[in-house]
Amino acid sequence: MDPKRTAKSLALDFAKVSGQGSITRALLRAMKIGFEQPSSDVRYPGGRKAACCISVDYDHFGNISNDPLRFQPGADPNKFSLNRTGTRLLLDLSSKYSIPMTWAICGKTAEEDMASYWKIGEANAGHEIGIHTYSHIDVSSCTESELEHEVKKCIEVVGLEQDPKTFVFPWNRVGHFEKLKQMGFKAYRGKERIIRAPVMERGLWNIPPVYYIDTRSLGAYDVVRKFVDFCVEARCVFHLWTHPWSIVYSENKDLLVENVLDPLFAYLNAKRNAGLLSISTLGEISSVMQNSESIHSADVAVAPVGA
Repeated sequence: MDPKRTAKSLALDFAKVSGQGSITRALLRAMKIGFEQPSSDVRYPGGRKAACCISVDYDHFGNISNDPLRFQPGADPNKFSLNRTGTRLLLDLSSKYSIPMTWAICGKTAEEDMASYWKIGEANAGHEIGIHTYSHIDVSSCTESELEHEVKKCIEVVGLEQDPKTFVFPWNRVGHFEKLKQMGFKAYRGKERIIRAPVMERGLWNIPPVYYIDTRSLGAYDVVRKFVDFCVEARCVFHLWTHPWSIVYSENKDLLVENVLDPLFAYLNAKRNAGLLSISTLGEISSVMQNSESIHSADVAVAPVGA
């Protein structure tokens, strides 16, 4: 999706192409989101027919005002402060609704603010700690030995008691799948945005993203809720992802939470309570996929919508 597009423009697109309030393939094409209907017997954690997962990239590298793909209108250029505030807001929400998240941790970021990082581990919502390398390197261009060093250093810094299951590629630039598999990883967040069930790709379960939420998403609650409904109806995974620093306005830190995230988490919780949706970490979903005989472990190519 064009990073300059606003929630308002997406809402207008949604209004133009949706029928009876439903997500349509036309809208998915407009937002460059693929769709693959899973098999009818696919199951997710708890035996549910659909799943939601939330991945949070815990990093605050560089000056966001110099990165047009990550510039947040009205945001404070101090990423450290934004990351600390955003982490607190997300943890408060997860505690309020008992919603676990997969936190993709950069070791260097954890080192710079261990107080915030430890709050993730102390939370009681069942969070997963994933690995986002130590210094946010480009995995698509590094060597295997560099990747191994980065992963081991990150694990050492964050002090994990169990081997991590989930790897999130910085900038979603993928590579070295065999090495990651050898190191014990089971799941990753793919680059392409697509609504489907997880699939085994190059030895790891690809749980693709659906919607990235940040301060540009103000006013997009109705659209995001429709994606949740579509994923439930289609027996797919609704994968929301974000950064702590990307959900915070400098002038009103709670603005996005109050208008989008809190009502969205309440809606997800209601779907879970109705037995329609599991809310799980990427590691939990990959474990169920691994044990499910209904999923065929085969490399697949992502077909464009409407192909």
